[in-house]
Amino acid sequence: MSSPIKTRSDIRRPDLDDRQYRIITLPNRLEALLVSDPATDKAAAALDVHVGHLCDPAEAPGLAHFCEHLLFMGNEKYPSENEYSAFLSAHGGSSNAFTAADHTNYYFDVKAEFLDGALDRFLNFFVAPLFDESCTDREMRAVDSEHKKNTQQDGWRIYQLEKDLSSKDHPFSKFGTGNLSTLKDLPESMGIDIRKVLLNFYKKCYSANIMKLVVLGKESLDELQEWVVTKASAIRNIDIDPPSFPGHPLSKEQLMKQILVKPVKDLRNLKITFPMPDLKEFYLCKPSHYASHLIGHESEGSILSVLKQKGWASYLSAGSSSGAINFEFFVISIGLTQEGSKHWEEIIVLVFQYIHMLHETGVQDWIYEECQVLSEVDFRVQEKKQPSSFVSRVAGDIHYYPVDHILNGPTVMFKMNKKEIKDVLNALNVKNFRITLVSPDFDSNDWAKSQHYETEYKYESISESLRKAPNSALHLPVKNDFVPSNLEIRKTSAPTQKFPHIVYDTDVVRVWHKKDDTFWVPKAKVMLILKSPLAYATPTTCVMTRLFTDCLDDTLNQFSYYASVAGLDYHMTNSTEGIEITLSGYNDKLAVLLQRVLFTAKSLKINRSRFVAIKEALGRSYKNWSMEQPYQHASYFASYMTQEKLWTSEEKLEVLGDIKAEDVEAFYPQLLARLSVEGFVFGNMEAQEAVAIGKMVTDQLGCKPLPVALHNQVIRTHILQNGRHTVYQRQVTNSNELNSALEHLIQIGDVSNGDIRTKSLLFAQIAKEPCFNVLRTQEQLGYIVASGIRKQTGMINFRVLIQSEKSPSYLEERTEKFLAELRTTLLDMSDEEFKKNGDAVAFNLLEMDKNLGQEANRLWGHISNRYYDFEQNVRDAEAVRTISRSDLLEFYDSYISPNSRTRRLLSVFIQSTKASLEEVVEKTANVAIVSESLEELVPRFLVVGPSEVADLKAGMQLSRSPVPARPLSVFKVAVSKI
Repeated sequence: MSSPIKTRSDIRRPDLDDRQYRIITLPNRLEALLVSDPATDKAAAALDVHVGHLCDPAEAPGLAHFCEHLLFMGNEKYPSENEYSAFLSAHGGSSNAFTAADHTNYYFDVKAEFLDGALDRFLNFFVAPLFDESCTDREMRAVDSEHKKNTQQDGWRIYQLEKDLSSKDHPFSKFGTGNLSTLKDLPESMGIDIRKVLLNFYKKCYSANIMKLVVLGKESLDELQEWVVTKASAIRNIDIDPPSFPGHPLSKEQLMKQILVKPVKDLRNLKITFPMPDLKEFYLCKPSHYASHLIGHESEGSILSVLKQKGWASYLSAGSSSGAINFEFFVISIGLTQEGSKHWEEIIVLVFQYIHMLHETGVQDWIYEECQVLSEVDFRVQEKKQPSSFVSRVAGDIHYYPVDHILNGPTVMFKMNKKEIKDVLNALNVKNFRITLVSPDFDSNDWAKSQHYETEYKYESISESLRKAPNSALHLPVKNDFVPSNLEIRKTSAPTQKFPHIVYDTDVVRVWHKKDDTFWVPKAKVMLILKSPLAYATPTTCVMTRLFTDCLDDTLNQFSYYASVAGLDYHMTNSTEGIEITLSGYNDKLAVLLQRVLFTAKSLKINRSRFVAIKEALGRSYKNWSMEQPYQHASYFASYMTQEKLWTSEEKLEVLGDIKAEDVEAFYPQLLARLSVEGFVFGNMEAQEAVAIGKMVTDQLGCKPLPVALHNQVIRTHILQNGRHTVYQRQVTNSNELNSALEHLIQIGDVSNGDIRTKSLLFAQIAKEPCFNVLRTQEQLGYIVASGIRKQTGMINFRVLIQSEKSPSYLEERTEKFLAELRTTLLDMSDEEFKKNGDAVAFNLLEMDKNLGQEANRLWGHISNRYYDFEQNVRDAEAVRTISRSDLLEFYDSYISPNSRTRRLLSVFIQSTKASLEEVVEKTANVAIVSESLEELVPRFLVVGPSEVADLKAGMQLSRSPVPARPLSVFKVAVSKI
């Protein structure tokens, strides 16, 4: 007789959370959290199994990750390897998974009406997976490609090196990603069948009793429970214990050691790592948060403040870094300047001086209470997240927190325990740490190289003793005045307002406003763009604008950090139009922060020593861009080829060296002298407050208006020539990079044309899953394969983006073949499938915003792009359902088909140095032939190198500038009428 279903509903939830929760334990001991949200339009589910790469057998490193990949490839009930992904794609959904140290997490989302079918396909992964032999080799190569994607990424390289140099007796030292060498060559050399090892791993480690499931849907809890019981009860339970990893990876032999690392990029970083026990059992107090709050503080008297004054550091972070069951780490990471990398030993001394000061001052009740209040407020007013991210996170959390604290356990500081806090501080001592020092300046001759990433390193004992003498420059932060005191939610005055209205409009400043009438949180978001043609006129003005905003941000940091701690953030970014300022969080003190930002912007005095460090950091970022992944370069240079103006990192780096602080101080008053400012105030703020913000901007900046002709000046898009296939090619800068990349960009037409736009969206939806299935799953071109719509000013495009060890010319050949075969796909598709794809597009267009930030960003997108077309998604959703198959075939033949005489195609080839460019050109010419003779095709084919771009673009037409969908007068409203 099977055990009864155990249920509990006493789960503490945020004040504003209107969902219902129930946790059930099935007879097979699988725990499932059911979340009923009748208002949701998107359902989701996640399953977290408490086994990760630390459980890999010695003869097959990466096996847990390999298992994760293969579980997607069919099961007894749904044997087709793309059944799951095709179902989700057809119903507006998506999926993903990841393998961590001690758990593996699988999750998906889907249109709410189709949760039943998606959940059935998903849970059958774990009931009866096939692990088909035909998929084994292909997915092994997918794992290998994923690893090779990371081989030149410093984060992965350093992380694995630190694992390599931990205790060999501890499983943390394992190589968790896996590659062909560990999953094929190593087992074969030992006479081992990897598939048998995989099956044995699954049978021994995948058990229902160490699985946690979260299902979120619009159905009632009873209906969700019925589905889960029916579908998940068949998951096998062998009553195993969760994996446990006694001891610590950093034993006595690894402490007081330094790892010197030479990075791929120009990076300088000091990391101080302390071994810690597993602190999850102390979640009520969260003792490490007290230490990380103070050590990572950025106000006056903090470690970072003193380091910045010395010109030694640019950032500092501190906090607990989870390892796995039984162990974790406390990590202090410091971004060094070039000068700081010469003083790293003194920096370590400074860190321990601060920790010594914390011991001397003792655990302060008021500091803990301040953090506690903020953590409680954050949870109480917590908004809904995207369903997929919510279920994925919570499925992992269920392993660690009791039922009533599943939701608030990870964030809320419930009660102070001074002993637990002191224990953490005591562990941060001068005999209990290891450092990792990263710098490109090391002379790495005769250094060792790591096994899997060939990272150059030196491993040695720390040579000098560390002093703990007091330092008077270091002290605790002061009371935080930004802690919100007014959390009133103004429901009574909220109007029924579909889209924003203009509430303040002068010849300099225009402010849009919409009162939140959906999420009811005491938060707001304010977005401003300060438009000036000077900001992007030349590489020099572009760089000076960036230096101005970086210096402004640096000057404000000690003040704004308090706001950030209290849940009120601001960000400044540069764009081709000017400077964008965003503030978001609790609305109570938002105006105070904005006033300080604007005042400082107008009166900035640049600290000369800080300018040196800021300029160095900017130069490093420009330089490091050349070492990013090939697919990122392919996407960037597609913009470079088609955008009217785009200054490259090389051009910006070239002018940076000559710019002095005096130049920036002389420049920024000119930049701010004449502006056109557009802003949007959204959330728990009334129209009168939006008007006050408009007046504040006017008063604080005190600028004159731009000439009217410059108000709507934008960077437009170059239109490729009809019938021409243009190839732009560059070599990968990093000579050690194995991968090449292709961006295959087809220009379609004016993005404001509704007919073209909706047909493009439908075609991209239909192409997406087959593109991934054919080019990624079947042909195994590379780990990164993506397709979809790319929008630019005045233009909508369809693109395929691939990163691969294969040459770009081969990638293009396979892409063209795939696109050619899509016509047959369109012809053979059933009427039902065609309709499903149209419904999926409509659903994605109309998907509800899940929180205040999402709605703010969506509406701001319509304002900042200057079309002001707030109801475009509604019209497009209606229109896409009226597109017939013959309509889409006509669209395909005109714009997409390789046989089209009018297709406008740009191919960006980012070529690994392993192949010659001459080979690329020759192969591309053959690919481009398609079904025509060479004589007919030659005039249509153009190969362009970096030196030829300017001449090419000079002869190209430009797209239209944005034209408002409706006269702006329609949106203007008197504040008294709102």
